[in-house]
Formats: sequence, structure tokens, C-alpha cells
Amino acid sequence: MTRRVVITPKASLDIDEHFAYIALANPDAALRFFDSVRQTFAQLARMPEIGNLYQLEDPRLQKLRRWAVKGFKKYLIFYFQQEGCIEIARVLYAGQDIEKILEQEP
Repeated sequence: MTRRVVITPKASLDIDEHFAYIALANPDAALRFFDSVRQTFAQLARMPEIGNLYQLEDPRLQKLRRWAVKGFKKYLIFYFQQEGCIEIARVLYAGQDIEKILEQEP
């Protein structure tokens, strides 16, 4: 069963920021990044269990999963698997302080 993909506003902003950053050096790569994000979301919608659980102390984030963007392995999708949908919480670069960013989520 393919689940619906729900992208949070923060995740959408993350994608836009990564796209703009990549486009500064290579506009074609930025377009590939955007297409890869879309394809990876579709893959997660079909197989949401493929992402690994991302262990954090915060109880609100206990079921958070992580999966890399296809072809852009340093860009990580953080999502929750829910009944009938997956919720994309953030799309972060691996070099960022991911734990700090995620634990600041409301």
C-alpha cells in the first residue's frame, strides 16, 4: 500500500534551502537533488519501514526514522510512519548538528 506523503513546512523549507545552496555551485545538480528528493519520498511512501529508527532521548521523537536522499547520501530525510501516511519532519545535511536541530522541534 502506498501511503500519502505529508511534508511539514520546516521540511519544505529545508528542501528549498538545500536546493538554493547546491544551485550556487551547480544548477543541474540542484535540479537532480530536487528530483531525487521527490523519488525518495515516493519510495518511502511505498516502503516506510526501510528507514532506520533514529534514537533520541526526547519521547516525542521515539518513532522518528531516517533515510538518505537517493544519490545525495549526505542529505537525510527524517520522517514518521503513520496510519495511511508518512510525515516528512525534516530534510537535513549530515554535517549539521542533527540531534540539536531535532530536539528543538516543538
